[in-house]
Amino acid sequence: MNELEQIEQKYNFTYPKLYRQLYLDGMLDSGGEYGQDWNGKYYAKLAQNPPMLFFGFDFELLKWNSIVEEIEAFKDPDDYRQTKPEFQFVPFGRQKNGDLYVFQFDKQNGEDVPITLIYHDDITAVVLAKNLQDFIFRDLLEDLTNMKYSHTASGDLKVNSANLLRTHRKYLKHSQVKKLEEIYARDVFEYIETTSTGHELPLEGLISNVELEQVLKQEISFDALDNEFEYCNS
Repeated sequence: MNELEQIEQKYNFTYPKLYRQLYLDGMLDSGGEYGQDWNGKYYAKLAQNPPMLFFGFDFELLKWNSIVEEIEAFKDPDDYRQTKPEFQFVPFGRQKNGDLYVFQFDKQNGEDVPITLIYHDDITAVVLAKNLQDFIFRDLLEDLTNMKYSHTASGDLKVNSANLLRTHRKYLKHSQVKKLEEIYARDVFEYIETTSTGHELPLEGLISNVELEQVLKQEISFDALDNEFEYCNS
């Protein structure tokens, strides 16, 4: 029994088919076992054949033991993140600040299991996509809105983009692949974003945040997209 099956059995759920395929294809290798060699040859090796969202927007795959630890924390009455009983979260990734990307199984609709972001310092969460496929597409796009912080641009942008699309192509819809090909072929451009406080923020990317929202509505829209809710008992 592999790690994925052990977690399924322990918590009585079944991962989506796409996640299982990613596991079988070796796409869930975060490179964490390389330890202090992470920034050396092993990073270069993974960059040539990027695993899931290796160059994605603020995304890090969780190790299997960390997945178990986070699930237990959601159930722990002494943990500030203890979830309300109606929610069933299974984490698979995190942001650098500790926010967690989770499968939200209580909202499963057939093969579609929504992807939700759990804020680590709040009692709220936000729905990012209706399934893993749409989440991968969204995360790849969000990484392209500001090249100053883009993981794709950490090195040769065109090379990294080509490698990323090559290893992720089979997991995306045809229309999503075509949109990424079109955006990756662009040159970086400057644009201005007006913040919620009215300040003008100069940015540069391959896609603006305004266009990003338009593309997301066109490609991954569903009723609960970007809905926020309170998830914990605190």
